Amino acid sequence: MHTHGPSPRRRRQLSIAILVALTAAVLPTVAQAAPDSPAGVLATSAGQQPHHKPRVILTTDGEVDDMDSFIRYLYYANEFDTAGIVLTSSRFHWAGNGNTVAPYRWTGDQWVNDYIDRYAKIYPNLRKHADGFPTPARLRSLYKIGNIENVSDTAKPTAGSELIKKAILDNTPGPLYIQAWGGLNTVARALMSIQEQYQGTKKWSTIQSKVSNKLVLYNILEQDATLKDYIKPNWPDVKVIDNQSQFWSFAYLWKRTVPEPFQYTLRAPYMENNFLNGHGPLLEQYRTYRDGNPTPGDDENNRWRPESSSANQNAGYDVHDFISEGDSPAFLHLLDFNGLRSSEDPAFGGWGGRFTPNASGWTDTSDANPYTGNAADRSYPQTRWVEDIQNDFAARADWGSTSSYAGANHSPTASVKPGTDITAKPGTKITLRGSGKDPDGDRVSYKWWQYTDADTYPGEVVLNGADQQNVTFTVPADATPGSTVHIILEVKDDGTPALKHYQRVVVTVSKR
Repeated sequence: MHTHGPSPRRRRQLSIAILVALTAAVLPTVAQAAPDSPAGVLATSAGQQPHHKPRVILTTDGEVDDMDSFIRYLYYANEFDTAGIVLTSSRFHWAGNGNTVAPYRWTGDQWVNDYIDRYAKIYPNLRKHADGFPTPARLRSLYKIGNIENVSDTAKPTAGSELIKKAILDNTPGPLYIQAWGGLNTVARALMSIQEQYQGTKKWSTIQSKVSNKLVLYNILEQDATLKDYIKPNWPDVKVIDNQSQFWSFAYLWKRTVPEPFQYTLRAPYMENNFLNGHGPLLEQYRTYRDGNPTPGDDENNRWRPESSSANQNAGYDVHDFISEGDSPAFLHLLDFNGLRSSEDPAFGGWGGRFTPNASGWTDTSDANPYTGNAADRSYPQTRWVEDIQNDFAARADWGSTSSYAGANHSPTASVKPGTDITAKPGTKITLRGSGKDPDGDRVSYKWWQYTDADTYPGEVVLNGADQQNVTFTVPADATPGSTVHIILEVKDDGTPALKHYQRVVVTVSKR
């Protein structure tokens, strides 16, 4: 059982200063006034600025869920500036050293190259549907072996740690997001090398500041000891997005947490129709429950066994049910193309879940689950998006298996006037005018809703016209200055699969 701490309303009343300080340190935004703002309202266009790809380094320990996450990542690789793919170890998987340390559940180092080879076969198709997909050669050049000999291994620099070190120290502007799908030991080794090179020199203070302002770690679980034992004590100002619980809802035990109306997108018929059958060589490697495809080296994971559903690991799961992508939230969090703006502030929430500030950055938090009545569900910030996430991936799976743009669906685009950041006094009536366009000529529908869990105003507003193109509401009279209300516009097409695009409008309450 997880403990959830203070109530959702108390968490929504966290200091605005903490939110702003943590976010501004890493994710600055620029706002400009909109010319058609109503009286008493200042609207800005942050969130509708040109999209800048998040710069990311993936680190993976090669578990079967990492492999499935990597397949999904490749279908979204055009949305990122990939700076590295690094194989590392964890407390669940290590390679050994051929002498004093035996391997444990080690799946080898060739699978990444194999998947990139398969990506190469669908790469021409993917390019027909969107710009920006990296070449297979580029991805191969970014794959390096990190510290893999043992759990928490930081004994020596490796090709992987040196790639990470170089990326941390380069002068590329903006944050560098390093995702820990396994342990953080190779990242720790890179930081150790930086510390060994510069500590005690005149440059040390400058280097410390540069690293702390640039580096954002996304940590899945606690997969080795290096975050606690080395990174936090020696680099206390490096920001950490710490996912200790929410990721489980997109992992092996998803039936316990995903709302029943969304579970069809994770069950065998949907998986077979949209991913497993006839969708090309990359998705041929996508692993599911009881599919008869063991992961070489990982004898402890028996979820692939088709002969029985009564074994503990297989209980309740059918052949070809979704098995796990426990690491996908690390990059789903950064998918800004969908309009949710979740990378601006982890407390906003989006496809990668939602987080609350803590001493070292952010940790996963809870949302109120309307399907169960649980007011503090630690899984729901992730599971509320499962249907949309799966449908979007299904469309991209079609991209990889068709050579014509017309052969697959593409998401619509949503926009809002007067803008997506609005400042208004209590009692102000606001009208938001939505617009949706679809590149395939599909019909679109509109839905507006208040993301109350992301608000810092502890109440609800009445949305008039919530299923119409335009919506009207009044800023609550009791809203305190600095508090926020998050209004989400969903534009949904009628294609197959049906796809959504969003626009998040953040209303900040000003003084009367």
